[in-house]
Amino acid sequence: MAEGENFLEELELIRLSQAGNLDALEQLLSNYEKAIYNLTFRYFGNHHDASDVGQEAMIRIFQKISDFNGKSSFKTWLYRVVTNLCLDELRHRKNKSTSLDEMKEIGYEPTSGFANPEELAENAERNQMIQEILMQLSEEHRTILILKDIEGMEYLEIAQIIGCNMGTVKSRLNRAREAFRKKLINQPKYNNLIERRVQA
Repeated sequence: MAEGENFLEELELIRLSQAGNLDALEQLLSNYEKAIYNLTFRYFGNHHDASDVGQEAMIRIFQKISDFNGKSSFKTWLYRVVTNLCLDELRHRKNKSTSLDEMKEIGYEPTSGFANPEELAENAERNQMIQEILMQLSEEHRTILILKDIEGMEYLEIAQIIGCNMGTVKSRLNRAREAFRKKLINQPKYNNLIERRVQA
């Protein structure tokens, strides 16, 4: 199906959902189920919490679907709802524990479908380390890194999600990346990965 047709189909699903059509809402949410899970997992770092909060996010989207007014894309609106829910949950628990090139710079690389077992193991270790560092960052820094460097969202989209201007997004992103790098270089796992790369 062409991109334009997908867009029109989504608009129709949104319209029907706002009119109370539960089948349309279920279909609409199924299109974003994986994205919601990935987003919640980055905040909580484990499957159980990610699933629980993801389910709660779907309920909240159901409750708030009538608030969507089309001023942003539906995806941006949905990410705002899910992000706010994650932050609310983190605050409730009081448990604070870029671009692709930017993430490569700090050690993240997507897993290749043609990677050999050793590369797959190294990628899994690197991704786990990134997740552990994310969990140590402040809510503000974690949010901006998830949205920009992991989800690959544009500055304008992020500004709409977190409710600030693009200048604030850029400065907050720079501070978050610096905080991430400082924690990364102090990770023994990171030094081990670098050593293995040099020896390879």
